[in-house]
Amino acid sequence: MTNQLLQSNLSDYIIQLAQKPKAKEHIELLLHTLFENAQKEKQLEERREKSASSLLVFTTKELAKMPQKYRKQIEIGKIKAHVTRRPNGLYEIRCQINKVRINASSMNLEECKKRFFEKLSSSFIQIDLRAERKNRRNHLTQLIPYMEQWLEVVKKPFVKETTYVDYVRTAKTYIFPAFKNQYIEHIRALDLQSFISKICDSGRNRTAKKAYQLLSTLFDYAVADGIITLNPIAKVKLARYEQEHGVPLTVEEENTLIQTMQANPNVYHQAYAFILYTGIRRSELASVEMDGEWIRLLTAKQRKGMKEKYRSIPISPMLQRVLPYIDIERIKTASLAVLTNRFKDIFPNHHLHDLRHTFITRAQECGIRREIVSLWAGHKADSSITTTVYTHFQERSELQLQEMKKYNYEYK
Repeated sequence: MTNQLLQSNLSDYIIQLAQKPKAKEHIELLLHTLFENAQKEKQLEERREKSASSLLVFTTKELAKMPQKYRKQIEIGKIKAHVTRRPNGLYEIRCQINKVRINASSMNLEECKKRFFEKLSSSFIQIDLRAERKNRRNHLTQLIPYMEQWLEVVKKPFVKETTYVDYVRTAKTYIFPAFKNQYIEHIRALDLQSFISKICDSGRNRTAKKAYQLLSTLFDYAVADGIITLNPIAKVKLARYEQEHGVPLTVEEENTLIQTMQANPNVYHQAYAFILYTGIRRSELASVEMDGEWIRLLTAKQRKGMKEKYRSIPISPMLQRVLPYIDIERIKTASLAVLTNRFKDIFPNHHLHDLRHTFITRAQECGIRREIVSLWAGHKADSSITTTVYTHFQERSELQLQEMKKYNYEYK
């Protein structure tokens, strides 16, 4: 029966009652009964829905991917996600955080959870921005807490852990002390120019560039959030400088390094000799494995989310001579920071990365093809060395072994 017909019949019935004795009492009783029935139906529907609803339990792995403040709220039950199964078998998961409604549905519970978690993860920025806008009505925005939140929400999920740690270190060491207790709305271009210039004047041009890039992106987000209308760092100038490239060791310096290692073969001296004759990056040392005539390792400089890439380097005659002094498993555990710092004790005018440049330079001096040296060094393909060329040489292991035999010379 349609609502229109039901209302029509009810109206006719009330008209009939109005013509009988005690009409008012009869009509009141009818309406009271109808109201009670409607209430009972509503309560029954609520019980049905409640009986099919339960709280969603997140796994430890799922919780670990959430920003820390929401993770805590979910763990203590302040934020609750409800799972409901409809009479037609459809699962629905929903919750509300800071007035942002998040829901997902599917006929399969696991698929429903997966969709909900994806929506929940993508909603965190929207949730944070809405909360930030609400706070802005009464408060100005301090740079430090805003940047901490920005680093965690915007940067951390999309960069490698080592890159994120470097961002945080730059912020805490240089940016936060310079802008302590300052509001984003009050920071002027002149303040930023003075800050960047001060770092440049101290000789830390690369640090100044990193700080500039971080702040530039941060203020872009502040503009998008409506905190400010223009990016104040847009007019700031970076001092021009010639970027330092590696300076290879001379043959005499190389000889000094090997003699130092042989006289005192501690873990750091061993590591220096190994890096010298393989050209690997210091961060790649921990993944090194020896395999017959080859060294295999995990290539660094891969972007987050990209497939891990391994490469192989033949053992050169130069490395073969010093291998009896080197404990591979031991050097893999050496502290990278200490490796870098102690290298200055031997060569004050060199950086640890210069050992890598030494390997590349010596290999080319020995007449090894540039494309193969780049392959061993783990360089990316460029316009002059295509991926096709790299693949060609990767597949020709005998040619690589033959080329590496050229890496053999005497100290003068």
